[in-house]
Amino acid sequence: MDKKEALRERMRQLTRLNNEVDFSQEDQATCRQVLDSALYRHCSTLFAFFPIAGEVDITPVLNDAILARRLALPRTHRDGSLSFHTVTDLNGLQRGRYQIAEPAEGGVVVPGRGDLMLIPALAYDRGHHRLGRGKGYYDRYLSQHNSVTTVGVCRSYQLVEEIPTETWDRMVDQVISCGILY
Repeated sequence: MDKKEALRERMRQLTRLNNEVDFSQEDQATCRQVLDSALYRHCSTLFAFFPIAGEVDITPVLNDAILARRLALPRTHRDGSLSFHTVTDLNGLQRGRYQIAEPAEGGVVVPGRGDLMLIPALAYDRGHHRLGRGKGYYDRYLSQHNSVTTVGVCRSYQLVEEIPTETWDRMVDQVISCGILY
């Protein structure tokens, strides 16, 4: 097993071990940092994700974006691609591939300058490197849509010293963990 896959497995184990831990204060601090940031206040569209177990609960940010901006959430496709779709109500999401809540409908939205994308991960480091789940969805998407400002969000145990990288891995512009911007 290579270093990257070993770290991915270690992070999955840590996520399982932390399953019963209350991260609500960390998550709230991260949401406050996002909502108070100039990047969010000035974006026209927020590209984000609906959190699954082990990810920062960003639903307060999603709800704010529905009211104050345009919200776009991802849909995965069999060919390994992602597309983002306008969401006006989180109750309209349905389970997609991998049992992750996705937009059932909504127009396709493409990010551009002035937009903000929040990106989940198994881990981040302070150098803005991301360890995803290993399917490459975000790396492929960001290689085609690289003008959007990207912010990784993670919990304290997901902020690691160093993440091994490959040439195709895409970094994020900033990382927020526990309300602290890196």
